[in-house]
Amino acid sequence: MNKRIIGGITGLTIALVMAIIEPLAGLTHPAMVGLGIFFCAVVFWIFEVFPDYVTALLMCGAWAGTGIVPFKTAFAQFSSDTWFLLIAAFGLGVAVARSGLLNRVSLKVMELFPATFKGQTAALVAAGNLIGPMIPSVTAKCAMAAPFAKGISDKMGYKADSRGAAGLFGAMFLGFGISGPAFLSSSFMCYTIKGLLPPAVQAQMTWTAWAVNALPWTLVIAFAGYFAIQFLYKPEQDVRVDKQYIKQQIIDLGPMSRNEKIVSVVLLACLLLWMTERVHGVSAAIVAVFAICILLGLDVISRHDFRTGIGWDSVIFIGCIINIGAVFPHLGIDKWIGSVAGPYLIPMVSNIWLYIIVGSIAIYLVRFFIVSMIATFTIFTVIVTPFAVSAGVNPFVTAFVILAAVNVFHMFYQNSTYLAGYYAAGDMVSHSKMIKLSVAYMIISIIGLAACVPVWKMTGLLP
Repeated sequence: MNKRIIGGITGLTIALVMAIIEPLAGLTHPAMVGLGIFFCAVVFWIFEVFPDYVTALLMCGAWAGTGIVPFKTAFAQFSSDTWFLLIAAFGLGVAVARSGLLNRVSLKVMELFPATFKGQTAALVAAGNLIGPMIPSVTAKCAMAAPFAKGISDKMGYKADSRGAAGLFGAMFLGFGISGPAFLSSSFMCYTIKGLLPPAVQAQMTWTAWAVNALPWTLVIAFAGYFAIQFLYKPEQDVRVDKQYIKQQIIDLGPMSRNEKIVSVVLLACLLLWMTERVHGVSAAIVAVFAICILLGLDVISRHDFRTGIGWDSVIFIGCIINIGAVFPHLGIDKWIGSVAGPYLIPMVSNIWLYIIVGSIAIYLVRFFIVSMIATFTIFTVIVTPFAVSAGVNPFVTAFVILAAVNVFHMFYQNSTYLAGYYAAGDMVSHSKMIKLSVAYMIISIIGLAACVPVWKMTGLLP
């Protein structure tokens, strides 16, 4: 039987059973119905019964349609600053990509580094981290950067699927893809995580606060990841590429266009205002909305770009997902989860070292079964947040651990961002070559999270 049919029947059966059985101790009948709908959605995501955003819409619609919560609660986050910040950030990403600024910055960074395997892998890692805050879609960044990596590989004479080619692809993915959690504006998943946190924590987690608390992880991933690539993929012979190739690519771009200049100014202003949000008090969402309006008004982003360039399916999906943060408290589900699982999970969350190791490994294992990265960190963030609060741990800490852990790609189907880069690179590398980099990332990420602990204590996120 088709797995979608199996998933559909299983999910609906779970929802129906939970709606008709006697409520569990501590839960009301509406809460049972709400949980049943949520579990049905989880099964639908696992079996890919419908596209993820369709399932998310159905989930919110079912919560409102059954009358267990008001419509304005089921869809509350669609009027939140997080959702509008997400739309504006996507629009900024479209402007950066369509204007050609992403290509120019990437090539300029590569030009600064030695034209060797070590130099160009370092350039790709550096370029990805530098460009990271400019575009919230790691998938788009990888899809656009992968051809650059392939071009360098070809010019260096590396055969398809050779160690050198695999190393350059790995460096590209390390810089443009894996680094997503480093900055709030580097990945739409960061906005999703922020939207799932309690309102007080959301207010606390400004662009700068996020960057500071993620900095040790970011540095460990960049440097340790780079050295892992040198160890795992060092080519038999380190060929020096003709730097004229990169120079020619820059020449072919021509002088900066009007749109590139406008995008540069707007983006720089956004980053400065996001970094200094605590000083001037203007929220990041308002800054982003005004920025996108400027770009639309000056026709840097056309009506067609606005319609087709923004991932509206992702925007809808995220908007629905973060509504869990409004629905569960309304039904008392969050308190029930805390009372049932608290005695078992609070001791682990209280020991941050144990939580980093066990929590990361648990997510690595779960990712074999739950394909959707967003569904994975949403489910576990919602479950673990109450225990973090009870243990005196800021929910951002537990959410960031989960966000870092979902980034694995040892199975081909696990990481949509990885797949975007993989297919954009053509025949550059086989997946089997990249498995060892995923394993290295799993180890390095845990080390990076452990390195964050002193900073989290200094910033008051840990007791």
